[in-house]
Amino acid sequence: MHTMDYQAFDREIWDAELSDFVPGVIYDMHTHMWSEQHKGGLKTPPGGLRLEIDYQDHLDWAKKLYPERKMHYLVLGTPIAGGMDIEQHNIWMAEEIKTDPESAVHMLVTPDMTPDYVAEQVKQHHFIGLKPYRIFAANMTYCRIHEFLPESFIEVADDLGLAITMHLSKPNGPADPDNQKDLAYFTKQYPRAQWILAHCARAFNAFMMEEAIHFLKDLPNIWYDTSAVNDLYSHYLLMKFEDRARVMFGSDNIVAGCARGKYITYGRAWTYYRGTKENTPHCDPRATLVIYEQLRQEKQVATMLELTTQEIEDHFSGNARRFLSQVRAGRKD
Repeated sequence: MHTMDYQAFDREIWDAELSDFVPGVIYDMHTHMWSEQHKGGLKTPPGGLRLEIDYQDHLDWAKKLYPERKMHYLVLGTPIAGGMDIEQHNIWMAEEIKTDPESAVHMLVTPDMTPDYVAEQVKQHHFIGLKPYRIFAANMTYCRIHEFLPESFIEVADDLGLAITMHLSKPNGPADPDNQKDLAYFTKQYPRAQWILAHCARAFNAFMMEEAIHFLKDLPNIWYDTSAVNDLYSHYLLMKFEDRARVMFGSDNIVAGCARGKYITYGRAWTYYRGTKENTPHCDPRATLVIYEQLRQEKQVATMLELTTQEIEDHFSGNARRFLSQVRAGRKD
């Protein structure tokens, strides 16, 4: 496993700002694992998303990130185009997560799979949901949902009572008219499928949430994870106008969540910013972890909206417990 870059500065921020906010039990509803055993036909050297981490590694990291907290996870497949061994990657994740019955795993799916294969793998390895990725579409930036998640897979999710965690495509994310049209259709047509819209519905920039929240909040079977979003107003709008019981904590650890820096927004864009020591003699220029920046925003929103202790605990664990119980109760193997 890669050695975690956790510094005394990070612990200072945790102790001063976050330890009194994060409850004792955390369900992280957006995490990833990877093993080079499943690199398959990949020709590129390790790097990027290919960071070795298994379930026990996650627990070890959590001891540093969230001291004295009890952890459970929803593990999502790690998507790498170019020939990774997806089947063995999925099987490995399912085996890893068996040590914790309160954690769960999604099956990484690609458009070239068949619905029969997806259904068979779900039943055999007890996946509670599907994880499609836009990188497997012909055009990852402008694709419609069905181009990386075939409708036949949504039929499988509806038939078996599965969840779907999805990172939306299109430059405007949830504000895009095609995405809204597709979500309205799929949630109505397939009422037994549960949708988790990753990264606050991919509203990394608040303008996307401003233009989408009053549409999204009226859709059935929609849930959210908050992973890697560092925009205060995106979190505010989601917690202000949505049913807070549908919003669940997620980190996107470790590659994104444990990067040192912050996801910043400008104009109608967002990007990863590493921080700089140049031209900053007026302040402490050190950067902390993306996940701590995210938790800072979530704490500030909790203060602004006067969330109760119970609402905060539900955000970090209660909503996830209810979601997982609902999906498992509806499963048809």
